[in-house]
Amino acid sequence: MKFVSVNFKLQQDRELFQSLTKLFALLQYFVLANIFIFSGYYGENLSIVQIGLLNLQLVGAGFVAILVSEIVDKGFGFASGTMTINTIVIATNLIADTFGVSQITVDVDGHKEAQGSVINLIQGMRSKHKTFLGGLVSAFNRDYLPNLSMTLIVLGTGAAVCYLQSFRLELPIRSTKARGMNNVYPIRLLHIGGLSVIFSYVLLTIIHLVAFVLIQLVAKNDPSSIICKILGHYETVNNLLYVPSFPLSLLTPPISFFSGLFQQPLTFVVYSGFMLITGIWFADQWQAMSGTSARDIAVQFKEQGITLTGRREQSVAKELEKVVPVASVTGATLLALITIVGECLGLKGKAAGMVVGVATGFSLLELISLDYQQSGGQSALAQVLGAPGRF
Repeated sequence: MKFVSVNFKLQQDRELFQSLTKLFALLQYFVLANIFIFSGYYGENLSIVQIGLLNLQLVGAGFVAILVSEIVDKGFGFASGTMTINTIVIATNLIADTFGVSQITVDVDGHKEAQGSVINLIQGMRSKHKTFLGGLVSAFNRDYLPNLSMTLIVLGTGAAVCYLQSFRLELPIRSTKARGMNNVYPIRLLHIGGLSVIFSYVLLTIIHLVAFVLIQLVAKNDPSSIICKILGHYETVNNLLYVPSFPLSLLTPPISFFSGLFQQPLTFVVYSGFMLITGIWFADQWQAMSGTSARDIAVQFKEQGITLTGRREQSVAKELEKVVPVASVTGATLLALITIVGECLGLKGKAAGMVVGVATGFSLLELISLDYQQSGGQSALAQVLGAPGRF
């Protein structure tokens, strides 16, 4: 069952849907910006002018991001603008965390360290305020900036997702219009990509955002308030980081894997259960309503004049029902488990980012490859490279 009915074959429906999504995104930027402004994140007792300038800066940045996404959507790039931008941001953050040369002050004495874990290792070995061994140990276990241990876990997470991308079930198909034309139709294990992880984290963000509004704006983060007694309160670190207390802390990753098992077992169970349950539920619902369900694929088969080898056309949907939902749910479960393990090893949100980035990157690569195979020299790839007809 489809919750939103849009006929993308009609230009008017496409334009209305795109306008609605952009308007909703802009409204989100405005709401989020003002939540943080009035919570005191940017300072207390701000004037009207300061609030207006902050809104202009934050909402304006969101508006620019929407415009860039629309430019990509209109054909000046590959596939979805949101997918493309999201993948670029994740890749950029990975490079910055690994090879970033920005020098950041890390203590009251004014000592600085590089943001990138590899650059920090090189600098730490010849630092004047650290021994060689101290610099080596710090490069692997510092918790205030990216470290080499975190980088290796992130790369391992990406490698695991790449490995899962290779799993697929190839169903033999044949043409119903021409004899002797046989091929295979692949059903990937990651049938819906990283969308299930995105959904879980979006839902997690909404829960924390609503709690933040109630605790910080309504209850003023007063532990004696009835709201704080129910939801918990926030503890500030360096006047910037809001750390939730029990029970809201149950929906945050454990500090480490071992502390999650032995010191925070309830947090480990609740967080892991949330990621698994929401990811599996979304995968099942999304494949059913996004046009990628077994029934939708069967309709595409009929329109294209193909069917499963050895099966009647009437039974194609039933055969696909045995494969597509299972692939969607299984893939979502594995991605959720990879995310849980990465977060419990201290990646602080980078595990989910890596899972989504790699899965989305493969989706973009498939779309680009398909576009080039179908269009050749007239494809978007050939036009971007500036060699139409000769690529």
